[in-house]
Amino acid sequence: MKSGIVAYGAALPYRRIAVKTILDVWGNSSLDILQKHLKLSERAVLFFDEDTNTLAVEAARTALEQAGLAGGDLEAVYLGTGTNPWASNPSSSVVAEAVGAGPNIICADLQFSGKSGTAAMQALLGLTESGLAKRGLAIGSDTLNRHVSPGEIYEYTASAGAAAFVIGTDDVVARVLGMQSFTSSLNEWFRVEGERFIKTSTPNIPDALRLGLAEHVAPAVLGLNRKLGLKPSDYTYAVFQQPYGFVPYMMAGILELKPEQVAAGEISHEIGDCGAASALLGLANVLDQARPGDRVLLASYGFGAGADAFALEVTDQILQRRGKGRPVKDLLARKELVDYAAATKFEHKFLKPIYPSGPWT
Repeated sequence: MKSGIVAYGAALPYRRIAVKTILDVWGNSSLDILQKHLKLSERAVLFFDEDTNTLAVEAARTALEQAGLAGGDLEAVYLGTGTNPWASNPSSSVVAEAVGAGPNIICADLQFSGKSGTAAMQALLGLTESGLAKRGLAIGSDTLNRHVSPGEIYEYTASAGAAAFVIGTDDVVARVLGMQSFTSSLNEWFRVEGERFIKTSTPNIPDALRLGLAEHVAPAVLGLNRKLGLKPSDYTYAVFQQPYGFVPYMMAGILELKPEQVAAGEISHEIGDCGAASALLGLANVLDQARPGDRVLLASYGFGAGADAFALEVTDQILQRRGKGRPVKDLLARKELVDYAAATKFEHKFLKPIYPSGPWT
């Protein structure tokens, strides 16, 4: 393939809540399980005026700035999410207008799961490889924290974030060597029409991860490696969907990767599960430090949707892009911790106010 990532950008909410703060309210787990076994410390907290679209726009602007492009240089915008703030309207067109793209532009929402961000990348790779578009923007953005009921065990990790990637054929920082998907319908987590909160078919986290994530990601990666003639040691980095911080290390053991190969791409121990942005934020963190010639394995997973796996090779262009745009590590470090009452108020968990943009005056 000649297409790849031209530039990238990320966005995270400024406010966070510690898992211990949530535990102090509900007492439904233990700090040992949360911090040592699940490898969680904090998750993002949305403010009144933050949602999937605002995070997507911020990440998109950073990606365009890094590439030295304007919105008018784009021919397509695809947004992958499971938490579109609209029930029937698209968010991709909102993002396109916000960055100055269009109106002669392809826009589409891919709203279905945690792998919808990588599905957006696949769609754009198809357009650029076929010559139907020169470049476009693929975004993964989610606000899972606003869609988890208070007191649920998933409340400790359900987070928010966005990652945007300019996809094209010219001046790529990471060339896509190949991709492979593995799909089946297993709805271990779901949100039905008309319902705000995500539900689960099993409270057993290890069983859900084994039957869902592991048994879909592993075949996708193994199929990709067979197709390309690659083996685990050929990758400098490996990035996985990460609902919990321990998951990339679990997948490393299954796929015969070393812990140091997954360490740079694992950020959920600091920020939690960012859904459609989860694996893509890990990839952005890897690209912040990768060197020319490094190979990167990227594997996403979506509840009920299966897995996507990509092999990428970093090019010399990464050295030209680096330093333009805020790195992921700085976004993780820039934060303000809030208490449980503030998080509940900001995310409208118990009562949706008439004027949700802020306090009455």
